[in-house]
Amino acid sequence: MNPILFDLGNTTAKVLDTGTNQIYRFSKDDFEGFLHDHQHREFFGYTSGTVFLRPDQDESFRLLSANDPWPLASNYRNMQTLGMDRWALCNAHFLEGYNSFLLVTMGTCITYNVVRDGFFLGGAISPGWEMRYEAMNKMTAALPRVQYSEMSELLGSDTEGSLQAGVDIALQKEIEGMITDYTSTFKLNQVLICGGHSERLPKPLKNYIFAPVNYELHAIRRLYDYYAENGTL
Repeated sequence: MNPILFDLGNTTAKVLDTGTNQIYRFSKDDFEGFLHDHQHREFFGYTSGTVFLRPDQDESFRLLSANDPWPLASNYRNMQTLGMDRWALCNAHFLEGYNSFLLVTMGTCITYNVVRDGFFLGGAISPGWEMRYEAMNKMTAALPRVQYSEMSELLGSDTEGSLQAGVDIALQKEIEGMITDYTSTFKLNQVLICGGHSERLPKPLKNYIFAPVNYELHAIRRLYDYYAENGTL
């Protein structure tokens, strides 16, 4: 079978047609139309914080949920509130043969996810790059909406530069500090960083493992194979 795999995020949908190996990226609002155009295909994937309707009477549509038989065990207090993107990525990396690691995702939000000895322990969620810029603009009367710049400096000499220092530079320092604390506290020797904004991180952080582009779709494929092998699709 050649399923269509999908990751329906907070802002975008990432889709892989395994029949053609073609990858699609579009707004989450366009996913319903894509689904309708391919309604006779098998779909497998998850949503991350996004509510959308399952097609009626479509047995070939498999939406992952916390109630599925996942390979990882978990100490999370309420699995129903755990973002499916965090959970799916951790499970997929575990299936690759990694028993203990820190997974950092960099999308709309930044998440830190601790897996130790085959158990998901939890982590942290913080505002992502664009969310921080958007918040400072919308929640103040005078601060402008500025953009990320790879040329941002620690010392901002004007308002734009100061905002960029407070996001581009401070966010990098935050990530470095969080990684240091998590790896030392939980004795983790592997850090995997994935997500669309991971390329913005500086060279010192490049000592960690950076997931390839579209790693989310690779993770879904790994989970699809897992459920197919165990007869739980």
